[in-house]
Amino acid sequence: MRIQFISANAVRSKRTGFTVIEILIVLVILAVLAGILIPIIGMGMAKANQMACASNMKQIGTAMLLYANDNNGDLPPTTHTTGALGASGRYESWIYQLEPYLSNLNKVRVCPADKKERKDRIMKEPGLTSYVLNDLIFDPEEDAGRFNNLNRIKHPSETLMMFIVSDDRPVNRGWDHAHCGEWTSWYAVLADIEPDRHRTGEREDDRTGGSSNYLYADGHVENISAKKFKAMFENGNNPASVPQ
Repeated sequence: MRIQFISANAVRSKRTGFTVIEILIVLVILAVLAGILIPIIGMGMAKANQMACASNMKQIGTAMLLYANDNNGDLPPTTHTTGALGASGRYESWIYQLEPYLSNLNKVRVCPADKKERKDRIMKEPGLTSYVLNDLIFDPEEDAGRFNNLNRIKHPSETLMMFIVSDDRPVNRGWDHAHCGEWTSWYAVLADIEPDRHRTGEREDDRTGGSSNYLYADGHVENISAKKFKAMFENGNNPASVPQ
């Protein structure tokens, strides 16, 4: 009797495909990896946008200080005080007053975390920007409370100068400043600025699931969580007020 032995390699060579179980195992592994990697990638992109935005704001802050130094401490005006047209006869918001001090105006005036349609609108409309100024500094209603000159700001490192504009605000030429004097509720704050601009996933109902960057009058930028900013506001302290 002749016994023929078949090697394992020969057996494997006769298989023409994967079994259903093997395919299912591969799909499960891919699903697990996607569940791990996608949030990590999203967090990485959000962090990169937050850092690029902070760089934009830092450059704007430096330009603001240089502008003030060349203008006896005065800060650039907003459309609230100058109207929609500049001396040249074309629209010029405060960001264009800083153009001589910025190496790339068109880059720094747009937050990289803005929604695509908002970015496109800002880039097509000259003078628009992702950032809005604190009207308690730039557009005071009383002469006695004017802080649009750096020499009148006693605590610049504690004074908020600029925010990231809210997605709920229309993109138009006159809205280049926040209405911080009217922040009587958290929802009034949300109508002006985006405290959760840098986040992953969808926005939460109370908009506390992320953070935002803030420019101070001494030129430094801080990233503050939306929860902390909301807590500051609800403790009876308007974060935009000018410390005395």
